[in-house]
Amino acid sequence: MRIKNIIISLGLLPLVLAFAPTANAVALLGQEPAASKIFDAGNGLEWVYAAPCAGESPSCGVVQLHHDFRFATDNEWIDSFTDLAGLIAAFDLTNYDSAICAAPEFSTAHNHCDPNDAISGWVWHAPVGIALDASYAEDSWAETFLVRGRVNDAPEPAGLGLLGLGLLGLGLARKRRG
Repeated sequence: MRIKNIIISLGLLPLVLAFAPTANAVALLGQEPAASKIFDAGNGLEWVYAAPCAGESPSCGVVQLHHDFRFATDNEWIDSFTDLAGLIAAFDLTNYDSAICAAPEFSTAHNHCDPNDAISGWVWHAPVGIALDASYAEDSWAETFLVRGRVNDAPEPAGLGLLGLGLLGLGLARKRRG
């Protein structure tokens, strides 16, 4: 008996289809999302609604990072959205249009987003206040949003070393003159 017939006879087809990546998700995976899918927070950060699952394993579909999009820090979340209502308003989730969903570009398994989960506070790796509580932020099927743009303003150690050498050189030059 062919594998397809076995799957159908056992009633496994819906299960197989539920976990198989869709053709659309595979076709767009890795492409930069259209400008209409990107929310500019006005603070140097751009956000996308990237998946209906946690961004990393364990997840119902891992997120592929590209085009400088990454998982946000707590500070980036707070700088962009004061609370869950701010996130909902930014992506107009109460008047949801699937055209804002960038899951086909980022999710390895999905081409849709679940705005009702986000509205309920299931927001992956968001601080409490944006996520309903810590368990909602860590759940494998919490919605994933990604950010790109400004990075931590703290200088790197190599930059600090160069700055220190420069100041030392200025101090020695001044001492020689004086």
